Amino acid sequence: MAVVIRCGDEIYLTRRNRDPKKGKLDLAGGFVDPKESAEETCKRELFEELQLDIDISNLKYLTSLPNIYQYKEIDYNTIDLFYEYNVMEKFEVNLELSEISEAVWIPLQDLNLENIAFDSQRRFFEGYIKK
Repeated sequence: MAVVIRCGDEIYLTRRNRDPKKGKLDLAGGFVDPKESAEETCKRELFEELQLDIDISNLKYLTSLPNIYQYKEIDYNTIDLFYEYNVMEKFEVNLELSEISEAVWIPLQDLNLENIAFDSQRRFFEGYIKK
């Protein structure tokens, strides 16, 4: 799961603090646990990573894209589901530093796709920016 947190024309991205892709920008999100819906995963991951408690009824499903996630030198074929969550005001959070080194608001038009950690997210943003 990956969630685009959006306030107006800005998005909230995290910077990875561990491999794979340490130092690159990433959308908040993560893997689905057993017996968990996609929306429940979004809620759990946003709380775990950002201490952000969201109302899952306000999540908007956008699209899915195939991805290859490398972990401990093994390639895993995954499917990434992308959601959008709009907030009325920008916020800052206390971060779980083991996973995230920082979180930043970036104007969508200033987003450099080369700084995005994963191929599926870069492909996602190519289309998202055009809308």
